[in-house]
Amino acid sequence: MKKKDMNKQVKIQDAVAAIILAEGTAGVSTTKVAKRVGIAQSNVYLYFKNKQALIDSVYARETNRILSTTDLDRLSDSTIDVTTRIRLYVQQVYDYSLANPDSLTIIQQIKALNGQGMTISAADADPNNIVANLLTAAIDAKVIKQLPVSLHMGVVFSTIHTHTTNISKGRYAQDQYTFGDIFQMIWDAMKQD
Repeated sequence: MKKKDMNKQVKIQDAVAAIILAEGTAGVSTTKVAKRVGIAQSNVYLYFKNKQALIDSVYARETNRILSTTDLDRLSDSTIDVTTRIRLYVQQVYDYSLANPDSLTIIQQIKALNGQGMTISAADADPNNIVANLLTAAIDAKVIKQLPVSLHMGVVFSTIHTHTTNISKGRYAQDQYTFGDIFQMIWDAMKQD
């Protein structure tokens, strides 16, 4: 894809993200997107097949942003204790969310539209998903509860998303609760009794 086309695609994705944040996913339309970008509605279809493809591309972009800031090598390093790797995973999602507070909101909105809640649906199905493999190993080792990986991921994402939203809405200061406080809450929900 040419650089000019990639820039236009990014502008379209940015417009979709802005609409999701302002109006929710149901508010996305190719007409609104085109208007925000300053192009004809038909030009949106040069880059995306339909509205769902637009939304899916923004979801993929946001999840890829999280993955790009995650130390996947350490998460998959079996020489590191599984509990330590889970804490590292939660820390990385936490840090990403604080630095990019709108990202988890966008993901959550898209997942809600697709009826999938705040879980990462591909996690259970994709054998190459390092986080899913980490959590599966922890389940098998009886370190965390014998529940679907998607539920464990949901606990992590939902808790961190709520925390970040509370901070961004001024409900409390970022330093009022430490990562340790948030991790302990998540860990208490996940760990095997």
